[in-house]
Amino acid sequence: MGFWRALPLAIFSGLAALAPICAAGAAPESFAPLAARVSPAVVNISIKGMGEAPMMMKGDGKSIAYAPHIIDLVGSGVIVDPSGIIVTNKHVIDNAYEITVTLYDRTTVQARLLGKGLTFDLAILKIDVDHPLPSIKVGDSDKVRVGDRVIAIGNPLGLASTVTAGIVSALHRDLMGTPYDEFIQTDAAINHGNSGGPLFNMDGEVIGINNQIFSDSASSGSIGLGFAIPSNDMKFLVEQIRDYGRPHLGWLGLRVQTLTLEMADSLALPPYSGAIVAEVSAGGPAAEAGIEVGDVIQGYSNQKISDYRTLNRLIAQSIGRTVPLSVWRNGSARMVTVSIREYPQELWITYKSAMKAEPIFRKVRDFGFDIANPSDELKLQFGIKGEASGPIVTNVVEDTAASGAKFRPGDVILKVQMEEVKTVEEFEQKLHDRTNQGSRNALIFAKNASGTTRWLTLPLRL
Repeated sequence: MGFWRALPLAIFSGLAALAPICAAGAAPESFAPLAARVSPAVVNISIKGMGEAPMMMKGDGKSIAYAPHIIDLVGSGVIVDPSGIIVTNKHVIDNAYEITVTLYDRTTVQARLLGKGLTFDLAILKIDVDHPLPSIKVGDSDKVRVGDRVIAIGNPLGLASTVTAGIVSALHRDLMGTPYDEFIQTDAAINHGNSGGPLFNMDGEVIGINNQIFSDSASSGSIGLGFAIPSNDMKFLVEQIRDYGRPHLGWLGLRVQTLTLEMADSLALPPYSGAIVAEVSAGGPAAEAGIEVGDVIQGYSNQKISDYRTLNRLIAQSIGRTVPLSVWRNGSARMVTVSIREYPQELWITYKSAMKAEPIFRKVRDFGFDIANPSDELKLQFGIKGEASGPIVTNVVEDTAASGAKFRPGDVILKVQMEEVKTVEEFEQKLHDRTNQGSRNALIFAKNASGTTRWLTLPLRL
């Protein structure tokens, strides 16, 4: 909490001097001036994450073990403060143990993960450099109109600083995500790797954080259906983190849905606007006030409730307030008074360390390969020419440390560092010794089945 307060936060300054790129209503001859002015605040994010890859038993095809699966992913982010505060999507950095940010000038910096949402798809990173960074001006997403021109900048498929243009296609899109999601739809091309990057209006203000696309399949690209988290949600979150060190959100202990025309007809409830209660948490403020599943909340203080998002947003910003709700039940309306508490902090995870604990490979199989002591049978199986004086690689799992180091079945391991190894046990001991010394890599001399020798580097700690 103190860390955030100590930051010289000028969150919504940075590129505050940006002037409109084109006159209202006039089509720009080029997006180049806008792109040139805002691109320095956009960053590319690459992560290393861990999954598990099955290692198969020979013969029967059954899985016998799992090897750490090295995942390299890319995403985008945007600098919201000159001190190095970056906003991106939570899913960009999920399961990351190492996060690297590449700035517009191609400088690479390791990032710290300050926090991420559990039920909303935003995360905040921090990088430390010795100079102020270019940052963006955040616009008011409530003023965005369908038809407004926009550009998206990001890192699709690892292609840094890619600029695409389009319009705002729709507002208030409900993708059935969390209660705090309300998306801006755009036809600006957004692809895998754009996640976490900014959506700019023509004044150079960020009006959304690109989040997801609809496409024909998980592997296909943009079909003109892209969705961004509104900038006001991002602004609200960053302000919360700045002031409290965590999201400081109101909570009533209920889950609601927008009341549809069909629901209202079934309940004989005219008019049909409101939010119907689908769940009430035991011991929460709503339960204590007597609110029940099936109640319809039609008013919050003096404000009419038209949908569930309106209610959720009002609650989120009202910690400590006691407010009257207009509640309809069984043909009659009544006023219920509720006291709004702070949302339980399971909503947010804060990381104070530079990164997650790094995985350590503890046994040979963890690296994603199997090795065996040399034998005539293995020489014959893999067609190994000449003498096999060291352990033989018998199996390599794709996308693991071993495959990344270019090991192949039939390789004969001759040396670790500059010392010969003759058996699997000697090989394991050499790796163990290197790991205990704090080394990140082991230099290995090997030859392939045809007898060609080469040096390989096997990561010990990623």
